[in-house]
Amino acid sequence: MSDVAAIDLPYIETNRSRHGKERFYFRVDKKRIARLPDNPHSEEFATKYWEARNAYEASGAAPTKDSTTLPLVAQAGTFQFLCANYLASQSFRKLDSTTQAKRRSIIDSMLSEPLSAKDRRLFAHLPLAALDVANLEVLRDRKRDTPFAADERLKILRQIFEAGKAAKPSPLVRQNTAKLVEPFRVKTDGHETMRNEDIAKYIEHHGQQSKAVLGLAILMYTGMRVSDLATIGPQHRRGDTLIFRVFKNRNKSPTTLEIPIHPILDAVMALHPQKRMTYMVTEYGKPFTIKGLGNRVSDWFTQAGLPHLTAHSVRKGLATNMAENEATDLMLEGMFGWKDAKTSKIYTRNAQRARLARQAVSKIDWGEMGNIVPHPEGGVVSQSATPEKKIS
Repeated sequence: MSDVAAIDLPYIETNRSRHGKERFYFRVDKKRIARLPDNPHSEEFATKYWEARNAYEASGAAPTKDSTTLPLVAQAGTFQFLCANYLASQSFRKLDSTTQAKRRSIIDSMLSEPLSAKDRRLFAHLPLAALDVANLEVLRDRKRDTPFAADERLKILRQIFEAGKAAKPSPLVRQNTAKLVEPFRVKTDGHETMRNEDIAKYIEHHGQQSKAVLGLAILMYTGMRVSDLATIGPQHRRGDTLIFRVFKNRNKSPTTLEIPIHPILDAVMALHPQKRMTYMVTEYGKPFTIKGLGNRVSDWFTQAGLPHLTAHSVRKGLATNMAENEATDLMLEGMFGWKDAKTSKIYTRNAQRARLARQAVSKIDWGEMGNIVPHPEGGVVSQSATPEKKIS
């Protein structure tokens, strides 16, 4: 028994062996073209998939006229043709390979969706003249249950239209219709923020000399992203400083950081002498992929009873901690590699707000209210009061 794999990419077939192991194939027109790696979420899988797909599409296979299947070659004047123009544009090509793969996957998902439950024609065949606000809202709303994914679709659609406006020798579209569609813009702080009590619980569970604590310590005292944690190693150390180029936006706007090694981090690293090229390695002594390490860090948090935390939670926790201890905007920008005060001010403003609120509460005086309700001088103290929380 075989069926289409639950992956947002076309031409993938999964087949379960008699031993229960899933096998993946690149398949077109009921013909298996190539065997794919066993882990559909690995970088190796993505690489092999695109090798097979690009080779097949380059073979010049004639596009199908069946509007319920995805053509191998985009037909001019269609949504798929507009997407193909974006994928060939400079704005797409300057992205790093990881971001490109994610955007290809999202675009393929949109192209492969039917117009509606009754109209099984694919969006890929939709003429550009019919690619109006209503149809773009359909694509957005298909991800209504995951608002961030819906807004990510809309973000990519806007870039697709921008590339279409700039197409040579003549524009494919005259206006960016996607900009007329409202995003969901969920009001949220995003990832949870790690706190001191979370650190204690994590270390108690994993043990001080564990790989899990080494990873946490590096994140805690450098503020680096998991994409940098996956690549940082002894070669990046110069005396008491880590010097490395940030992975994010490394092609678009390269940033090099020099972060002094905190004494506590130095002590933790001394427990893990490393002769390999990265501090974080798998059980087989191999470097982690970025996705693999991100998943592993999330697993470590879950094992410690902290499933709501991720690697980015540590970065947010560090920025919050530093701001609460009166680090300036410029200090945060130097530590985290932020190129303007927009992000740093989020943390310093919140910390300042909390300090001022505590000072403000001490100024409250409702006159005779203290004679009506229990007064601190009367011996009644809040059950949650601690020395550091009492207002003076």
